[in-house]
Amino acid sequence: MNWNNKTGNYRYIVLFIVVGVFVLPTLQQSAFSNHGKEIALKLNDAQFYLPLGKNVQVIKLTTTYSVTDPATVDKQISGTMKIYTANGTLMKTTSIPNGFKADKNGFQQFVTSLQNSTIQSITTVVLFTDLNKTAALSNSITNNLVLNKTQ
Repeated sequence: MNWNNKTGNYRYIVLFIVVGVFVLPTLQQSAFSNHGKEIALKLNDAQFYLPLGKNVQVIKLTTTYSVTDPATVDKQISGTMKIYTANGTLMKTTSIPNGFKADKNGFQQFVTSLQNSTIQSITTVVLFTDLNKTAALSNSITNNLVLNKTQ
């Protein structure tokens, strides 16, 4: 093998490395950059209360949203609400059972209850996800709630 063939092969190897290190990550980042930003999520109302005559505590959050990625409009999506104690222990996760169809703008309510609980304060985290609940589609909303104080 002559010298020109050897250096020609090295050029292709170097070109391959340059493309792999510099070009592909940039293309990948732009192709997948919207995850978690397809929907702008805002808290509208939050309640943590003990209904009269009941032995449960109710958590109710109402959110409003705006879809920023046109490809997400009319898709079935879901959402989760996680409830944590004051020390950060996850107490409960609830989600929208069959998901919902994303409109350009809309609202979604999350409701759950805690049975026989004496908890006085909680932290909730709400997030819209894909229907399988594996990929984030929105920003998350974190909210601290005190029993019987509406926010």
